[in-house]
Amino acid sequence: MAIRARGTGFLGLKVKIWGHLYTQVIRADKCSFCGACIGVCPVAAIGIKDEKPSIVGRCIGCGYCYAQCPHIPFDEHVVEEKLFKDTSSKFGLLGYVRAVYAAKATDEEIVRVAQDGGVVTALLNYGLDSGLIECAVTSGLNEDDPLKPKPMLAFNKQDLLNSAGSKYAASPNLIALTSAVNDFQKESIGFVGVGCHITALRKMQYHEYGALKYGLRVKFAIGLFCSQTFYHSSLKNFLLENGINLSRINKTEIVSGRFKVKSGEETLLDVPLKKIKNFGRKSCSFCDDFTARLADISVGNMDSPEGWCTVIVRTAIGEMLFKRALEKGYITANKLDPKSLKLTLKMSKIKKRMVTEVEAQS
Repeated sequence: MAIRARGTGFLGLKVKIWGHLYTQVIRADKCSFCGACIGVCPVAAIGIKDEKPSIVGRCIGCGYCYAQCPHIPFDEHVVEEKLFKDTSSKFGLLGYVRAVYAAKATDEEIVRVAQDGGVVTALLNYGLDSGLIECAVTSGLNEDDPLKPKPMLAFNKQDLLNSAGSKYAASPNLIALTSAVNDFQKESIGFVGVGCHITALRKMQYHEYGALKYGLRVKFAIGLFCSQTFYHSSLKNFLLENGINLSRINKTEIVSGRFKVKSGEETLLDVPLKKIKNFGRKSCSFCDDFTARLADISVGNMDSPEGWCTVIVRTAIGEMLFKRALEKGYITANKLDPKSLKLTLKMSKIKKRMVTEVEAQS
């Protein structure tokens, strides 16, 4: 067996390791808790403490944790050249666009439990039913804590229904991706996440030191519009202080600048978004990716009628997935002009400006 010097990768590349990641990202409060570093560690030396990665074992200096982190700078153009080689149109901060739609699921069972139009759930359901994927990486809720997201794998429609809806605390979804490969030996996987999740996934697929074992199993990635995620513990304490019975919560949403907590059709709490702004992760201040620009398909709730989703189709595989789901009746859709996404573009500009201001202050 060849002897590998500490800090030298398995490919013979000089790499940076956990200590560098801790200093540059975690201690600097730039960690978005995507789960990539935790999932790819070959010796399970990284765990979770206080909603952040934490060293729990002996680091072997392989460097995979550092290389996959979405907050470590890399050349996105390398990814774009490969990912969008068949997509010629780029709309500024919206990224590469093949087509834009207002869409919603046709299955009433999905619409009833999903956020907005249920398009993400419907697309994943088509992927599973058609055999395009064997499972999907999603985010569910902890059975003992209705506000706490947990990365999970969906193998069927019921699993998808159990994971439907938006979560506003960070979820380390990349842990579920590595579980799909290591624990279930799955070869074809669908993935859902916000911009930082998608960036980490693309690094697994295209970085010179990417965790190909996991990244290449993903057949398509659906990105979710995201302006900010929050610390679960802070949100939970805020609701308890406002007399909310956590066991009654089955839906949270951010609509028109307000944070709402619901139990069925009953609204338990409705406050201005600024009330919970201080509970947000500081890492979001360093991210300008509102629409998950590196996804195959991006989905959000802006610029479409109530009960519908705005869908940005970006890649050839994304277009294939969307059109097949449409043809098979899993979704219904109306085409939109990308220039009509005024609120989406406005939020993208706000995110970009916020990052510029933070960088100027540092």
